[in-house]
Amino acid sequence: MYLKRMTIKNFRCIKEATLYFNEGLNILIGENNSGKTTILDALRLAFSYGKQWRDIYVSLDDFYIDKNDLKAQESDIEFHLYFKIQRPEEAGIFIDLLAINDEGEQELQLHFRYFIQERNGIKKVRYSVWGGENEGQMINPEVLDLIYYVYLGALRDAVQQLRPVRGNRLGELYTKLVPDEKEQEVFAQKVRSVLSNDKDWQILIEKGKIKVNEHLNEFSIKGKEQTVEIDFLPWEFRKIVESLRIQMPFFGKDVLENEEDQRYFELSQNGLGYNNLIYIATVLGDLERKKELEKEAYIALLIEEPEAHLHPQLQNIFFNYLNKLNKSGFQIFVTSHSPTITAKADLDSLIVLQDQEDKIFALSIKKTNLDDSNKKFLRKFLDVTKSQLFFSNGVILVEGISEALLLPVFSKIMGDEYDIEKNGIEVVNLNGVAFEHFAKLFNTKNPSNRLNCRCAILTDDDRTGNEEISSRVFGNYE
Repeated sequence: MYLKRMTIKNFRCIKEATLYFNEGLNILIGENNSGKTTILDALRLAFSYGKQWRDIYVSLDDFYIDKNDLKAQESDIEFHLYFKIQRPEEAGIFIDLLAINDEGEQELQLHFRYFIQERNGIKKVRYSVWGGENEGQMINPEVLDLIYYVYLGALRDAVQQLRPVRGNRLGELYTKLVPDEKEQEVFAQKVRSVLSNDKDWQILIEKGKIKVNEHLNEFSIKGKEQTVEIDFLPWEFRKIVESLRIQMPFFGKDVLENEEDQRYFELSQNGLGYNNLIYIATVLGDLERKKELEKEAYIALLIEEPEAHLHPQLQNIFFNYLNKLNKSGFQIFVTSHSPTITAKADLDSLIVLQDQEDKIFALSIKKTNLDDSNKKFLRKFLDVTKSQLFFSNGVILVEGISEALLLPVFSKIMGDEYDIEKNGIEVVNLNGVAFEHFAKLFNTKNPSNRLNCRCAILTDDDRTGNEEISSRVFGNYE
């Protein structure tokens, strides 16, 4: 199964928004403060419900505040998640979430409502959670355990997360590689046997024990002397693999004459960008193995601003690989405001978030009126520069370089009120008259299927011979 749709109401900056997701990769793009983090946190709240290790909760500050009516009473926060069933057995496994949608098809639904309860002048957040269509439908904890996610925040510390401590990601990966407890015990005994049979190690342990017992004997009453033995804690496979650490080799094997000459960098000596990639690679390995072991589980990966610390070429490679993970069995949600990433992403994976007139609008590109020929053209011509239109407050489509160069200059001459840059207006040079492909992003009567900002087209007066193009593009444009 996968999350196909989610409705969010009255949560932080979002009054109400419905988002449509893909089975594999979903990229949420938009300007700052357009709701990207809010959506990821809504997913975190939903996916972590019923877990002991939750690290996010709803507080009083999370309720939507209407800037036009500050005295209005806070409305309930609502999350409504709708999952598409891909295999018949999922309807039975997640039966507590089973429902029939408006099309008469089976789907899985998970609903949350958070409300404020006031008692003796003290406000507290309460909540109601149910599965299926009817509010009050209880959800078995075993069903909730099958919903699993990993969140990589924008300020993630890869070095800290990969440290050899309890619960680290590398240890989680190795634990899943050897899930059988008896097999784990065999590995642990092998490690113990290596040290137990090493004479030099045993001599060292004995020397330390003698030193302790010498001093302890001086503290003891005659005839009631105490002695101690020294040994490791009980050997457990999980504790062994949690002690593993990642190092970066100085040289490749083909350079070294002897492997003993190899030296290593610690992760703390490595660059932030590559450390983040190492951490993400470890998480992906862990998630893939978990999906192999629990095929019935729903797994999601949430990544906030993966472009942090990555130069453009690495961003390209990273996102090309994410696109290949569409058939990995888990769903990926990424937030970004990088035009480099936007230019490389599949159009159908993009969800554009816009903040217009203190309202957040969400547009899934796959829900627009773009046909296959439009998408083919846009994939070819939406480079890093043109992709900036998705982050703008308005767009001017121009035919050539002259208009692209002159418009910003003319706008500055007219003053700040008309300054294109200050008003967040993007000038897009099409180097031709292929306006129709871009105009369809804006030209539709249904506001939920278009970008929610103004667009203007500036072209030369070359109508002779181009009447059909002018009629098709400009005659229908609103």
